[in-house]
Amino acid sequence: MLNYPQVALGFMNSDHAEFVALRKHLLDLLDRGAEVGLIDSQLDQLLEHTRSHFAEEERNMLAVHFPPYPVHKGEHDKVLQDMAHRVARWKDTRDAATLRDWLEHAVRDWFINHVSSMDFVTAAFISSRGNR
Repeated sequence: MLNYPQVALGFMNSDHAEFVALRKHLLDLLDRGAEVGLIDSQLDQLLEHTRSHFAEEERNMLAVHFPPYPVHKGEHDKVLQDMAHRVARWKDTRDAATLRDWLEHAVRDWFINHVSSMDFVTAAFISSRGNR
């Protein structure tokens, strides 16, 4: 179970919960040695969910002229690039240990830190402007 704060916007909390569930499902698939097609599909779903969530956050930040938008957007871009690289690497190598380690440690640590800092502040700012 991941411990991370709830933020001031419902859509972000829902998206965060879905991200956590997708990650957990991937770890479960890896633990039980599921077929690669199932893992591929779940990784693609995690990547698409993350893209969609980031895009919605970015639209909301722009709508309220969030001053640190470039910094937050920059982290989104970096994370999406890394995630796409990791998915492609998995599909090329089928290295389950490396994929599991990334999901278990790097993704967990990034997620908790991102929600606790950037998303927490961003959601409070957007909420204070009367959006969602």
